[in-house]
Amino acid sequence: MHPHPIIRLLIVARWPLGGIRTYMKYTYKYFPKDRFQITLLAPEEGERETLAQDMNEMGIEWVKAARVAGRDFLCLRVFQLLARQRFDVIQSEGFISAVHVHAANLFHNIPHVVTVHGILEQKYLGGGLLGKLKRKWLQFVINGADALYSVSRDMQDHVESLLKISKKLRKVVIHNGIDVSRFTDKELSADTSLRKKLGIPDTTFLIGFLGRFMPQKGFEYLIEAMDLLAKRHLGSRDILVLAVGSGDYLEAYQKKVAEKGLTNRFVFIPFQPNVAPVYDAADVIVMPSIWEAFGLQAAEALCMGRPIISSDCIGLREAIKDTPAIVVPTGNATAIADSVSRLILKPPSLLFHDFREEARKRFDVRKTSSELQALLISLVPGQA
Repeated sequence: MHPHPIIRLLIVARWPLGGIRTYMKYTYKYFPKDRFQITLLAPEEGERETLAQDMNEMGIEWVKAARVAGRDFLCLRVFQLLARQRFDVIQSEGFISAVHVHAANLFHNIPHVVTVHGILEQKYLGGGLLGKLKRKWLQFVINGADALYSVSRDMQDHVESLLKISKKLRKVVIHNGIDVSRFTDKELSADTSLRKKLGIPDTTFLIGFLGRFMPQKGFEYLIEAMDLLAKRHLGSRDILVLAVGSGDYLEAYQKKVAEKGLTNRFVFIPFQPNVAPVYDAADVIVMPSIWEAFGLQAAEALCMGRPIISSDCIGLREAIKDTPAIVVPTGNATAIADSVSRLILKPPSLLFHDFREEARKRFDVRKTSSELQALLISLVPGQA
């Protein structure tokens, strides 16, 4: 029996999909139920069925923040929830969530952790007077929190380079992790063979891409790289891209693939709740990202022993440091094509296979979860 009462944690996520959904699935799984009672406040977005399943499996109550007449009233939903229920600490997943929580929490003064899952994009801040006001307000929100928690050192440095963060604010870096138990050979069987299901021959050199189709992920550079590879003579092996995911730019990318006459070199399949068979099927994973908060897919690929070609972008470079990952300059399609060519002509032997155990130690989310629990507990009066 615990000497302390259960901590009631409220998680607020404006965009509970993609990397944030995966982060929640991995991290909160290891929160002990006899120590934490967790509620998630989030709207229903593109991956709602998977999110519902994730939350149900972890015993987390999901309070749906519905839109009214197409408008986002998340701040009001937070306010209503705080008025109805008692919480000991609030964790905001991302800047937009933090803005909503700050306003709703003014009358409650519940300890608040702002989690940095991404960069401050200029297109959202805007320019001119409005942009300055947005920046000042976000600065005020962050400095008004009890802790700024970044999922990588790159993310913390990025925020501090753009905003004046108070020296008094508690700043913590806890590296993202993954549920390494999901990325072992034990999770695979003949029934999970994706190549077999999709009719892709074993002789085909398969490039894997996983993630949301949005500019941040750099998928356009993989298209350009495939255009270059299609013109090269690399022996008798066919080259195919297996693109897994969803997103607002999917149709635009499919159109670009068709315009370049590469339709027969790309296979698009929707988001997969279990991605281990994707890594198992691929000969190489390509992450041509423009930026990442950390790079969970790189961790997953390395834990599966899969070769990975990665851009050197912010966040991702931190995840792949001191690993066998093949690093290319961000936004360089030629470098991606050259790296793929070398892998086809000279496979990397057992380099990635032998790194699996080290990767599973390094990226084990149980360490992430434990450090986050300690941070949250330290903010609740009488719990530390």
